[in-house]
Amino acid sequence: MMPPNSSLFDQREQFYELILNSLTTGIYVCDNNYVVKFINQAYADYLGLPREQIMGRPITDFIPDSRAPFVTSTGQSEMGNIRKFKGKDGERMIVVNRQPFEYAPDTIGMLSQTLFSTRGEFDAVMKRIEYLDKKVASYERRIRSALSPNYTLQSIIGESDTIQRFKEYLVRFAQTNAPVLILGATGSGKELAASALHCESERREGPFVSINCAAIPKELFESELFGYAPGAFSGAHKDGKVGQLELAHQGTLFLDEIGDTPLPVQAKLLRVLENSTLCRVGSTLQRSVNFRLLAATNRDLKAMIAEGSFREDLYYRLSPLRLVVPSLHQRKEDIPLLVRHMLERMDRQDAKISKSAMQALLKYYWPGNIRELRNVLTSALSLCRNDTINLEDLPPEVLSDFGKLAVEPMEPHHDKLSPAAQLPDSPLQNTKSKKNTNLAAMLADNELHLIVSALNQYDWNVAKAARSLGISRATLYEKFKKYGISRNNYDS
Repeated sequence: MMPPNSSLFDQREQFYELILNSLTTGIYVCDNNYVVKFINQAYADYLGLPREQIMGRPITDFIPDSRAPFVTSTGQSEMGNIRKFKGKDGERMIVVNRQPFEYAPDTIGMLSQTLFSTRGEFDAVMKRIEYLDKKVASYERRIRSALSPNYTLQSIIGESDTIQRFKEYLVRFAQTNAPVLILGATGSGKELAASALHCESERREGPFVSINCAAIPKELFESELFGYAPGAFSGAHKDGKVGQLELAHQGTLFLDEIGDTPLPVQAKLLRVLENSTLCRVGSTLQRSVNFRLLAATNRDLKAMIAEGSFREDLYYRLSPLRLVVPSLHQRKEDIPLLVRHMLERMDRQDAKISKSAMQALLKYYWPGNIRELRNVLTSALSLCRNDTINLEDLPPEVLSDFGKLAVEPMEPHHDKLSPAAQLPDSPLQNTKSKKNTNLAAMLADNELHLIVSALNQYDWNVAKAARSLGISRATLYEKFKKYGISRNNYDS
């Protein structure tokens, strides 16, 4: 028995029209003059007009800014296009696919299809898209923050002739795109110099990727720098990983402690610098990279070349420009400014430093440079009383040469110090070694007093006391042994 109206299935045109009008998504077809040849009921409902009024007229009569002219004239499809127009229910947005009809070699028309049948469906998807856009924007902000420099040229504190000349060279080097090898002693501020170079360069808006080569395990070095393809090795992430070199694209790559780079990685890095392309570990796909290279070391790379632990060709690739960061002992005139700046960074603007303590800082050689100065101030602030750092608050190594001030005149460049740094004669002039011994005893007594006070404050809770003193529990227990501390002897 034939189903009712089975003859309809034999009438193709009516059958296809029935199918298209049954769709909840809108469809219309126009020729290359944009004249609508067919429109289904859903699309007519979007426009708010009867189908009969639309067919046979150009779609531009109803949608003046229609993309039909572009698609039919170029033969290019448009997928997922978001557009806004006024319909019967007011202004609304829809997502549209447009596909040209080709009858070789010409384009004879176009099909337009909406992707959503109701405003509710569209709004739900648009909210989802908006949410994902915000999430992507948040991730982009985090990435930009993580790949942004921490320091600028203004972060380099000092007014001495030495530091002014250094800044001049830095700014001039920043205007080029050549690699720079930054040389300097430990703690002198090589990373700060690299960051300032990036900020002064034309790549300042790009990423600043800083890598400490000494901190990466050798077995992970290659995958960290170059990234890896999915399944490149056991334990690799299923989606692979972007390497640090790719992250630096259009920006600056800073390789600190370059002397610690393994030899096999040095060869691969050299190829990247020569060809501006790389392959991730486990992949043969060439990827273009464009970054400005900065490298830093406190090691003698030429001596490493002689012993075979550093490639000579890579050295010359890294060092067309060499920037030497001055050590602190070469610019002691800047110490008062540095001290004030560090105290402000520690949120101790109220702290003062006595003239004798400042004179001791100026006399010291500072083998640990800026980093050592910061540590000395941190220690002194924890020991000082009445918010004033005095001579006895400084560590013994800083005071070791201070007694020589009586027979050794101040260096000539100290004449340029600010009035606050022009210091009177030291009270320790002409003192003997016994005085130094007494000073050491005084410092030990201060340390013991601080430890016992902290223990009493926290009812001899060792963990809390150690945390308040800024040391580990293991270190505090060592102090127990050193000073013979026990609760029976010192409990208040």
